[in-house]
Amino acid sequence: MADQWNGKSQANALGFSIFLWLIRKAGLSSAYILLKFVAVYYLFFSKRANEGLIHFFSKIKLPQPASLSNRYKAFDLFGQSLIDKLATYMGAGKKLTFDFDNEQKLHELASAGKGALLLGAHLGNWEIAGQLLYRIDTSIHIVMLDNEQQQIKSLLEKHASGKSFSIIPISDDITFVIKIKEALDNGGFVCMHADRYMEGMRTLKTVLFGEEATFPFGPFYMGSRLGSPVAFVYAMKDSKYHYQFSCSEAHQGEKPQELLDNYVTHLEEKASNYPHQWYNFYDFWK
Repeated sequence: MADQWNGKSQANALGFSIFLWLIRKAGLSSAYILLKFVAVYYLFFSKRANEGLIHFFSKIKLPQPASLSNRYKAFDLFGQSLIDKLATYMGAGKKLTFDFDNEQKLHELASAGKGALLLGAHLGNWEIAGQLLYRIDTSIHIVMLDNEQQQIKSLLEKHASGKSFSIIPISDDITFVIKIKEALDNGGFVCMHADRYMEGMRTLKTVLFGEEATFPFGPFYMGSRLGSPVAFVYAMKDSKYHYQFSCSEAHQGEKPQELLDNYVTHLEEKASNYPHQWYNFYDFWK
């Protein structure tokens, strides 16, 4: 996988800046219109992303996996997820509405004071779940790879509106693990993706949609060893301006492999129900 993904966002700082300006001046609908041209560009000029989508659609047996309409829908929804995230951080996402499954579980985890590790994937738009997490009485910490573009991080932090969050960058040493442990010990929620790894990282394997796939060891090891409960969270877009947020039951005391297997069970269910919101644009099984 290392030659498929280098830890950097698909977007760039200039693109973020343009959409930030458009959202602020003209709103979400105008940003969605511009996005259609961007989606068409990726449809015809991003070979790797298209091959990755076709492979995934074939894997889950989606009808006509190679069709232009299926791939365009995925690129368009991916762009919408970025726009919606920007609008939410800016306080400009008033058109967006949300329903929440199992919200009470998050309130219970916060009240227990032991913190929680919230694991998501590059599926849907779980970062936008901040609309829910801001209602939870605890601190929010987002774990990101250190080689995500710093300009994009700065833009997000500069334009963020409402309750603040902290970013914990994953680095080559163990300082980020110490920061995660401190956040959990203080009762905070630590949010991170658990589906991608890079070359040199320790990994675990399990079967995803009938074929063995590789996942990062770190999230599941920390979930097993740091003592805080673990929940799997997703925010799936089911209409133009509406998201459905879900939180699993808490897992605690499981070994890393067992935790991964449970994570993948939830991942398969969500990906099957929302195939066009799978945003790993490469051969995930390679």
